[in-house]
Amino acid sequence: MLWRLGEGAAPAGPHVALVPGAQVPLLPLALPEKLRGMARDRVAERQLMDQLSLPDGGFEMRPLTVKGTGQWSRALVADAALAKGWRAALRPGCSALLPDYLALPAAAGLWAIDVDGGLVRARLGQDDGFSAEPELAQAMLADLPAPKAILRSGQAEAGLDAYLATLGVPVHDTVSGLKKSGISLLRWSEATGGVNLKDPPSAGLDRLRDRILRWRVPVVFGVLALAAWTATILLETRQHRADALRDRQLTSDLVRQHFVPTGPILDVRAQVSAAMDRAAQPVQAEAGTIPALGQFQVAAEVLTAADIRVLAASYRSDTGLVTAVEASDFTVLDQVIEALQAAGFLVEQQESRAQQTGGVVARLALELTQ
Repeated sequence: MLWRLGEGAAPAGPHVALVPGAQVPLLPLALPEKLRGMARDRVAERQLMDQLSLPDGGFEMRPLTVKGTGQWSRALVADAALAKGWRAALRPGCSALLPDYLALPAAAGLWAIDVDGGLVRARLGQDDGFSAEPELAQAMLADLPAPKAILRSGQAEAGLDAYLATLGVPVHDTVSGLKKSGISLLRWSEATGGVNLKDPPSAGLDRLRDRILRWRVPVVFGVLALAAWTATILLETRQHRADALRDRQLTSDLVRQHFVPTGPILDVRAQVSAAMDRAAQPVQAEAGTIPALGQFQVAAEVLTAADIRVLAASYRSDTGLVTAVEASDFTVLDQVIEALQAAGFLVEQQESRAQQTGGVVARLALELTQ
């Protein structure tokens, strides 16, 4: 159903509204083939502003996309205020708003010419068309190469019809006769080239903006959740590193205290294993000396005091009997040393230090006098 906007009552059902084609001319543009998307639209708008001396925002441009011809190179141009008024006058059920010449049948090599109310509407092939007075229309057609066929409809126009007869091509007055001649018309969606003045040019961007706004709150919450999760991971990683550093320091202190009293600690596992192997080897007492076990039995009576604890004891031929003890403080340690000396021991305090967990640790070299 076609309805010329403003003429009579609009159809009750779905219909296409038509506006004067003279007010929506289809103009050619010189655009690079590789220019695409919004960049192509911007360049085309700039060309139209320069050619027509139109202000920015004072007109609407609609590309005409022809199937199978690659990039578009023609665009419809309409006054912005006029197009806004057309859209305000639309009625329920309108599916499209088009210039009247785009509603004519279209096919490659076909001129569709209709005369109504003293105006000529012409659809020239797939990507051209216009609406104009008969004299102007005849002059515009004269600049074009002759088509394969002509579909002539509407009112008679003597001058125009006489010119069409001179072209020497078949002139049909019905679509059925055109089809019998072997010309296949484009479908409606292809013939209109994707043009629809019903929605403003910014409608696509507006829909995209609305869609983005609907997703704004979930995205913000998602970003906040991601930030919180990342912060938690960073804090946990920092805590794990601090714990690992503390454990390494504690291990180093224990190894230094019990297994490697002097020298660098390079390989904890290997150095501890070596120290344990040395401690497990039996030691032969030298002739004329008190066995180490006997010396330790004598010292044990002193080392079992309430405020002292024996951590380790070892005997080597070069170091003698060495015991590691833990006391509650340095005063108790001094008392233990005095008690060992009173029991007949020569006591050498090789090392003593306070522990972070409390108490003191000392290494005592003991030798029972003869």
